[in-house]
Amino acid sequence: MRTIFLTGGTGFIGKELLKELIKEEINIFLLVRSKIKAALTFQEMGIFNKEIIHLVEGDLTKKDLALSNEDRSKVLKADVIIHAGGPMDIQVGENEAVSSFLQGAKYIGELAKSIHQSKGLKQFIHIVGYMSPFDDHNSKVSIDVFKEGNKYLKIKNPYERTKFLADLYIRQQASEIGYPLSVVNPPVVVGSSKTGSTEQLGGLGMLVSSVRKGLIPVIPGGKNYRLPIIANDDLAKFIVQVSMQDTSSIKTYTLVSDKRTEPHIPELLSLMSESMNMKAPTLSVPISSLKILLNSGLSKIAKIPSDGLNFITKREFSNDSLKEIMKKGCFGDGRVRNLLPLVVADLDYRLTYPSHQMDKRFERSRIGNTVVYQMKGEGKPFILFHGLLCDGEDMFPLGIRIHKKTGQPVWIVDLPGLGRSPFKREKNLIDTYINMVKDLLKEADNGAHLIGHSFGAVILIEAIKENVIRIQDTLTLLQLPVLKNQSVSLHSSFISKWALKLANSKRIKQYLLKKGLFDSNDNIPLDYVAKVRRSFTSPRILNTTVQLNTLLLNGYKVDVNMLSDHKIHIIWGNKDVIYIAPTLIAKINYVPYGHHFPISNPSETADIILHKLFSKVGD
Repeated sequence: MRTIFLTGGTGFIGKELLKELIKEEINIFLLVRSKIKAALTFQEMGIFNKEIIHLVEGDLTKKDLALSNEDRSKVLKADVIIHAGGPMDIQVGENEAVSSFLQGAKYIGELAKSIHQSKGLKQFIHIVGYMSPFDDHNSKVSIDVFKEGNKYLKIKNPYERTKFLADLYIRQQASEIGYPLSVVNPPVVVGSSKTGSTEQLGGLGMLVSSVRKGLIPVIPGGKNYRLPIIANDDLAKFIVQVSMQDTSSIKTYTLVSDKRTEPHIPELLSLMSESMNMKAPTLSVPISSLKILLNSGLSKIAKIPSDGLNFITKREFSNDSLKEIMKKGCFGDGRVRNLLPLVVADLDYRLTYPSHQMDKRFERSRIGNTVVYQMKGEGKPFILFHGLLCDGEDMFPLGIRIHKKTGQPVWIVDLPGLGRSPFKREKNLIDTYINMVKDLLKEADNGAHLIGHSFGAVILIEAIKENVIRIQDTLTLLQLPVLKNQSVSLHSSFISKWALKLANSKRIKQYLLKKGLFDSNDNIPLDYVAKVRRSFTSPRILNTTVQLNTLLLNGYKVDVNMLSDHKIHIIWGNKDVIYIAPTLIAKINYVPYGHHFPISNPSETADIILHKLFSKVGD
């Protein structure tokens, strides 16, 4: 059984690495600054196995890693060192960069030397970066990186310079002492391939931040350039594969896919813009010209350092060593194209709601490119579709009540362009949502209980039109908005792009009450108004909301005969001001609330749904 000493285990890469490592028959000693904080983090992730993971308290930037004598004696038994520590922040200052990367390399290197001289180190794995100038052919450089290093590399950015010098230092030491070294050079690291969840807001996050503010009007470099990307779980799997190998040499693994398999910069920005429901730039500008502009002061406006352009490259990279270990699936054609929209939407969501924490009772997943929050259970899943001025998380209380009462699976959807789901552009706007329903029902092949609120109910009616809904599916429609109240002025100036962007909390609350979305101030959930207001700082959510609201206000006819083969249950809040109950479609249960009653009164809504559903159909 191998023993691994890991640095950076609580970081963006390290946490995914731990998830993969605990699947192996190993012991892990994990360097952390605080055992208490680290333990809480891993417990929340559900990966804190005390029989496998052993926390040792210390500091990468201090001599002997500031380990106690007891912990040092434990760590000296390690067979493999994986060094993934240090900040992932291109804007880190000089002192912190030198301390974290160069001094950190020195102290972790001293530990590697002690282990190798006492018992033999099977492998040292160092995570660096794909733009490092050092590889297996040009690392025989005999300089003292602590004295001459800053002059040797003509790189102004302290993050890059010190990280690359640390790479050189560890290569020098491995060559001198003779321990096996594997240098892993990943490209820009983004979130999990399963969800796109990217908590690291640096790197690609800076680009997304600028795109959403409209500060990237041009294409850097053109079609010859690309921004290589890798999902952190794919990177973690690769590192684990390397750590399980026996080697006797120094080897570099560059994890950059073949150029033909990745989107070039114009396509990348087009994918990002589509995900954000924005127009893509069309004019290409040379990288050198952009750097001049950024250095002249534009950098402060665009919030992108000129050094950030260093990660956009037209180089070809040798990745033969990568292909020797990993199958094509993790780095093959279409991987980035499929993942990028989810990553962009997730970063946009995090920038919109910077302090938000998701309810841990739900597991976040993806079906197609739609984000779905799931609670596990037995039987047909309940699939919930939210309406406008909402996202999937607003339906959590309703979903929790349904799960508690039935024990069946609950899936709550973030509609494309809202919540954490990327927007997808189709010829017809409604087709985006019909295709989403198709993807969901493929996963629920034995049938599903479909529950749609407001625009979510419209989606289900449209899905019937397209013969997507099956006979084994049940439909519950909450406040189906198809019949407008002709006595009410619907073309409110509030639901316009600029009105939404400029609306304050008071104006939003007035609108919610005046139009009957909520029947009283007391029925508006805590923080709901603040969340709605913040949502309009995202062009993705803002533009999608305006487009979908326009679609609703333009209206369309519902063929009642078309619905006759489907068992439809409608619940209607009779305090709605904008719409009236569609009595010709199905028998209706009335509740004395506003349009958003599934959000304001989730328990009562769930009870009515389940009573009506299970009194007439079996599961």
